[in-house]
Amino acid sequence: MINGKTLQLKPFGIEDADFLLRWNNDSDYTGEFEPYEPVTRGDLEDWLLGNKPDQLWYIIENTLGEKVGQILGRYHKDGSVQIGYRVIPLARGRGYCTEAVATLIQHLFDQGIERITAEANPHNTPSLRVLEKLGFNEIEYKKKAVELNGVWLDGVVYELRREI
Repeated sequence: MINGKTLQLKPFGIEDADFLLRWNNDSDYTGEFEPYEPVTRGDLEDWLLGNKPDQLWYIIENTLGEKVGQILGRYHKDGSVQIGYRVIPLARGRGYCTEAVATLIQHLFDQGIERITAEANPHNTPSLRVLEKLGFNEIEYKKKAVELNGVWLDGVVYELRREI
């Protein structure tokens, strides 16, 4: 468990299956900038029980213990971590995402990670605002980064380096 000021990041567990099944099968949750890939309960439970040593997966919970989103990290061979995040539609605009990302950043930096990256669609203003608010800098613009419903969307890569 990683504690923030008004939320906590709880590692995914089998007890989160209902939440993940509900929201990962909701196109409003995945949003207009990410591919929508429905998942079955069996596949989700197999995934939750699997070993993922190069990945961090956390449920974002508010102070009431309500699950409001998820945040992840993937370790890369160069020692950096790429992060991603989602907040359920009803909880958006309340600062949960910004605090969750800030909390994960501090946790990663405390563990010695020196570089964190994130990629977002250039039209996903809320996601870009989170990254910029937390000090990330744009380092790359990627043409045709992801295909969504037969349309190729661009991506913007951001990075944050630990100050030593």
